[in-house]
Amino acid sequence: MAGVKNKGVYDVIVVGNGALGLGLAYQLRKRDANLSIAVIGPSHRTGGATVAAGAMINVWAEMSAGQYDNPALGERAELTVKAMALWDQHCTELSEFAEGPLEVKWGTYILNNALGSPHEVRAVDYIIEAMRERGVPHEVLQPESVSWLKPEQKGRAMRAVRVPDGRIDPRLVLKAYERFCIARNIDLYDSTAEKLEVGLRLPFGSANKTVTLAQGTALKTKTVVLASGSFSQALVDQVPDLRREVPRLVWGAGSGLDISMPAWIHRYGGIDRSVFDIDAVVRTVDRGGACGIHLVPYGNGEYYLGSSSGVWFEPEPKPRVHAIHVLLRSLVEEINYAFFFAMMSTRGPGFRPVAMDTFPLLGQSHMPGIWFANGTKRDGFTCSPYLCSEIAKEILGGNSDLPTRFQPSRKLISYKTSKQAIEDFVSADFGGEIQHGLNLPPYALEGYREMKRAKIEKIYEKRGIKEFGIHPELPHLYENDEFFAACNHKREMD
Repeated sequence: MAGVKNKGVYDVIVVGNGALGLGLAYQLRKRDANLSIAVIGPSHRTGGATVAAGAMINVWAEMSAGQYDNPALGERAELTVKAMALWDQHCTELSEFAEGPLEVKWGTYILNNALGSPHEVRAVDYIIEAMRERGVPHEVLQPESVSWLKPEQKGRAMRAVRVPDGRIDPRLVLKAYERFCIARNIDLYDSTAEKLEVGLRLPFGSANKTVTLAQGTALKTKTVVLASGSFSQALVDQVPDLRREVPRLVWGAGSGLDISMPAWIHRYGGIDRSVFDIDAVVRTVDRGGACGIHLVPYGNGEYYLGSSSGVWFEPEPKPRVHAIHVLLRSLVEEINYAFFFAMMSTRGPGFRPVAMDTFPLLGQSHMPGIWFANGTKRDGFTCSPYLCSEIAKEILGGNSDLPTRFQPSRKLISYKTSKQAIEDFVSADFGGEIQHGLNLPPYALEGYREMKRAKIEKIYEKRGIKEFGIHPELPHLYENDEFFAACNHKREMD
């Protein structure tokens, strides 16, 4: 166990060694040099969301049409806006412990193209308008002005929008955090947390919580933070009062691909070399509930291609064929046909932590001393400097600026109104099916949408849900009786 010096009793135990877990330990130590801190997480991080990501600093490209019309969605978006402003300074400070200077490379191209749905066009229109209203620098480009954008004809672009989102390799950030922890006497346990026990009869403020590691080591603390994503649910299930009050975490599975150009292309050419000129993230907006295709350039013909997305009741150890198929096809059809000659390897799957309403679980639960930095879905890495700073302040007795609606012990937050959620499901489903090759003649479109609308309305009727809006990625968990029995939770409105 790296740098373990304590005797097994800590002021704070953080379960999870991804961006949120290590980021929180970092922020706690910055504020209190004497705090005893342990971080628990296997060094291989199998299934971790951070190491499976590219990773993008997603803010404006993640906005959906009408984002700020809904208070909860608006507050979730603001978490990313606030975090974005912190990343440059965060990298400067963390670079002391990195192999080299850490730097966010800013700039992202959002594409609208012929393979997208009307839902995507509306989303980009909204993003442009939201940036205009806030004075956020951006540029709407004609596709022909982007020299490396050379899709196949069927994926021809209609417009590209350059926004100020960015990218940084998350693996370098995690290594810097680990070096910081070792240098600043934070104990790192290369293990999984298998058991969580709460001594309810012991005095408040005492080390009444026990976290037992896979090899049997028992660690005690008065404050435990569950930051291991969807893996945390296994610990939550061991504390009945916690399981009853906190929305269940399910598995937001995603896999990406490491893409590289072979040596013969570097040596001899033979393709249009504009593919080497991609200077920023290239992506589409949300598709079928997923984050669309995105290509993250690392330089010298190396790229990350992401990512698949599906919300599962149980984790799956390998990516699905259809998910990888869509990524590879989209890379060639929508970005640059030269990628036909590229090589690839799989990264992931990683599991994004998705609460049963898709909103984050942030702060202290109703059980004193049990905290969450979790449920952040695709935004955990992006938001980590801000979320970790605010949660650290609160753990140490201060006040945070985090929205109170995202406290862990709560009812499920409605995704818009039920009527809006149903329409969004129909649009998202259509967008997802287009991504998988659906091609309908215009006269069949309305019939298709009505069929999908009838399907989702049947789910609402089956569960007696009238006003509450189910997020478009989750209806299958409401439809299946076994999944619903395990995931059902008190809801707003109903």
